[in-house]
Amino acid sequence: MKQLVLIFISTLCLSFTVASQNNVTGNITDDQGQPIPGVNILEKGTTNGFVSDFDGNYSISVGDNATLVFSYIGFKTQEVAVNSRGTINISMVTDNEQLAEVVVIGYGAVKRDKIATSISSVDGEEISKQVASNAAEALQGKAAGVQVLSSGGSPGASPRILVRGITTVLGNASPLIVLDGVLQASGTSLNSINPRDIESMDILKDAAASAIYGSRASNGVILITTKRGKAGKTVVNFDFNYGVQGWDKVEVADAQEYIEVYNARRINDNADPSVLLNPDDFGAGTDWWDEVVEDFAPIVNANLRASGGSDNIKYGASVSFFDQQSNYSKGNYQRVTARFNVDFKISDKITLKQDLTPRIETFENTPNLLFNSLRIDPITPVFIPQSERVGRNEFSIFGLSRNLVPNPVGQLARQFAQNDFFALVSNTQLEYKISPDFTFNSQLGFTVSSLTWEVFNPEYFIGPNRQREINNYTKNVTQNFNYVINNTITFDKTINEKHYLNVLGGILFDSESTNYLRGFRDGIPSNTNQNLWQLDAAEGETVRAFGNEGTQNILSGVFRTIYSFDNRYTLNASVRVDQSSRFPKDGRTGIFSSVSLAWDIDSEDWFKSEAINNLRLKIGVGELGNQNISRDGQFFAIGSDSFVFGGERVVSNFLSQFGNTNLQWETVRDKNFGVDLGLFNNEITLSAEYYVKTSEDLLNQVLLPNFTGVPGTVAQNVGSIESKGIDIALGYNKKWNDFTLGLNLTLSSNESTLVEAAPGNEVILGQRRPTLGNRFVKITELGEIVGLFQGYKNDGIFQNQTELNSHTSEDGTIIQPNAQIGDLRFVDQNGDGQLDDEDLVTIGNPFPDFFGGLNVNMQYKKLDLSMQWYGTFGNDVYNGNLEYIRAGTQNLNVLAGTTDVVWTPTNTDARFPRLTELDRNGNYQNPSDLFIEDGSYLRLRNIQLGYNFNVKGFQRCRLYVSGQNLITITDYSGFDPEVQSGGIINGLGVDFGRNPVAKTYLLGLNLTL
Repeated sequence: MKQLVLIFISTLCLSFTVASQNNVTGNITDDQGQPIPGVNILEKGTTNGFVSDFDGNYSISVGDNATLVFSYIGFKTQEVAVNSRGTINISMVTDNEQLAEVVVIGYGAVKRDKIATSISSVDGEEISKQVASNAAEALQGKAAGVQVLSSGGSPGASPRILVRGITTVLGNASPLIVLDGVLQASGTSLNSINPRDIESMDILKDAAASAIYGSRASNGVILITTKRGKAGKTVVNFDFNYGVQGWDKVEVADAQEYIEVYNARRINDNADPSVLLNPDDFGAGTDWWDEVVEDFAPIVNANLRASGGSDNIKYGASVSFFDQQSNYSKGNYQRVTARFNVDFKISDKITLKQDLTPRIETFENTPNLLFNSLRIDPITPVFIPQSERVGRNEFSIFGLSRNLVPNPVGQLARQFAQNDFFALVSNTQLEYKISPDFTFNSQLGFTVSSLTWEVFNPEYFIGPNRQREINNYTKNVTQNFNYVINNTITFDKTINEKHYLNVLGGILFDSESTNYLRGFRDGIPSNTNQNLWQLDAAEGETVRAFGNEGTQNILSGVFRTIYSFDNRYTLNASVRVDQSSRFPKDGRTGIFSSVSLAWDIDSEDWFKSEAINNLRLKIGVGELGNQNISRDGQFFAIGSDSFVFGGERVVSNFLSQFGNTNLQWETVRDKNFGVDLGLFNNEITLSAEYYVKTSEDLLNQVLLPNFTGVPGTVAQNVGSIESKGIDIALGYNKKWNDFTLGLNLTLSSNESTLVEAAPGNEVILGQRRPTLGNRFVKITELGEIVGLFQGYKNDGIFQNQTELNSHTSEDGTIIQPNAQIGDLRFVDQNGDGQLDDEDLVTIGNPFPDFFGGLNVNMQYKKLDLSMQWYGTFGNDVYNGNLEYIRAGTQNLNVLAGTTDVVWTPTNTDARFPRLTELDRNGNYQNPSDLFIEDGSYLRLRNIQLGYNFNVKGFQRCRLYVSGQNLITITDYSGFDPEVQSGGIINGLGVDFGRNPVAKTYLLGLNLTL
């Protein structure tokens, strides 16, 4: 594969020369006399062109009578006759009309001043500054109201994106991804897109902006526009960077300290002194972190892009290779992507665009061994002695831990799991200019993909409770075919220079098909010969096969109008009608509409201000739909089971799923109020918005009453969630001679509350923990913020017998009869003299009071520096790791220094209770605020320093060094404050030892021919 990629890259690097008679050189500057790099210089009527270098210089060979065309975004295009001259210097003139930024809005694009809705835009250059497998990582902190939640430090991990809070309790809360106008399947990861191919990302945040996408847009929309070819000389850009990633070591007790903790627990439990151990008998012990974790994991990213063309044919081609290894000896993510696009101007009226994007991804599953590496005792050796290995295979030679935590080195050796993915995306667009005002667009986009994952589990024997008697192999193949057909017609015209009107109507069809087949067999002939890891090679008696397929379709009609009067008053309105196959016939149709208004106060004749050059007020309302329910939620299902009756096996059938023939759309209604402000020629900009989103008829799975005799849940439309908040974006951008400074700050707050719940289901619980008495860590209650933490309140630590005796109910009943001095004192909330579920209360909130980012860009002559800071403030984390790494029960290891932070008669101000093996008081076996910590943090997500230099034959050369996640400022004692475990509501802020985000150091080179 790598050889093929290198051959293809070499082919793209071939360039051509154009014979001519005259060499023209010159320098290009702006109206302030500053050089402009990247200006496109084209010999009119040909494909012969050049791009100015970093200092604005250019050189091009043309005919004596040629005409040169100079073009650059934000400046007026100029045509200059050569007239046999050898030197032509150009001063570009700012084009204020062109500077009215064009924004992609869905099935079209218009200038930002014609939009009255809430849209955040992020330029592709900002995204490409961060080296990551997923473009969402670079989006963090760059768009107000957009929360990017890390999925950890494993290679290829895909972050979750949350746009303006939570509005649904079921299904995927991620926004809709639209790539070059093609709607992507629900749950699409941005791993599928090479960040270097992105021209811009536009996030539609309110219903007025998103309603054009109807049923798929209830969680927001991210519109991704990729780079396309431009007329002119072929430009070849190569970007390569190499780096390493690493984790900060977590120090745990060595063998000496472990034995001290081991003895202290037993002394506190009044154990027989004969069971105590001598620390001097164990030496330093095993450092499991060093045995399991690699100090440095390489990351490689290479991108090659070529583009060019003429007025009639423009082309672009790119290929990229990304490889990221894990910080274990197993686990990696590798991706090869390519993108080819061609724009044909068939005639003055017809333009055809074709994109092809093949992609290959390979995952070797990254284990999560951090938790076990910290808990396993350090007195267990990695391997058993050589003399004990007789008769054992290579997976059975690992030490058996004293505390029955799996040996992580053995776990690593036994892991064989891989995913292989292939996809081909095609996007064909036909534009027919019916007249100067009417344009017809037709689009056919499809994605074909195949995912294969394989797992082999070898046979092994470590001990009676750590063995697998027969190996097994599982293979799963999932295939998807998704396609969209969009046909729209647009009327766009400015009447009498004051009335701008843009009207769009269209019919759309979207189809997603999936099928999968899974096979399982045991008894593979070899544990080591991977050629025999096949289903047909298995010889065991256990054979299982599963398979299914399904299709869902949406047929839609859309209508949108944009009207602006005299650049002062703007109206946006849209209606979309969706019919989804996920719902029964009577509930299949959803109608979603929106309207928004904007008033440009600065355009009024009576508004006079030298300081304020932009002042806009806007308001919008709209509604969206959500169809995130199982395809078969409307159907009844029959299941089967077997039992022994009269000594014989009897098979029975029963109603296993209760269908709901009255299902209908979940609807989100949205209100948005905003103000945009620009000061001192937009050197200072401010955008502030307040929104309220209310979801009604929530699609939910409701428990059936026991008297029905039907297990499980039934899909229903019941309940409501309200999400409200504020988005603020503040910018300062200025240029002084050779120095340019850009400071852009985003701040957001959000609160999502359960307004209405299903009858009998007013409380939704999540994160059941068997180690905490089978209680739930998360709770969502009617009228409260969703996904709060619940547990017992503790009122400090018992310091003496008097405090123990006085902790009673009103009738004198001892509330905690098993407590000892040094144990936690829990609060009996209802005063009934006992601790039970009635005393569980809200103990924390995982959602921040506000979150945001600060993005800094500086440039001085040939040096440039950028920084991306991101933080959350006012949020809590449930540090579930404390159940073990401070308690040390079950002979588990603890963090280094634990003896200094637990209660002892000489350390009475300690946060943590006394060491105890039995833990009869349940200090670490009850969910309580002992586990709740402040999860606020500020992190330097990315810093990059670049230097531009000149090399003959290259238009641009840039060398840069970069670091990611280098600084994290937090009071959280866990491994990473940016945590989630499962879904957003029940998973955000729950930490049970996930692989942390790694620090990354990179060196890169960018070349442009």
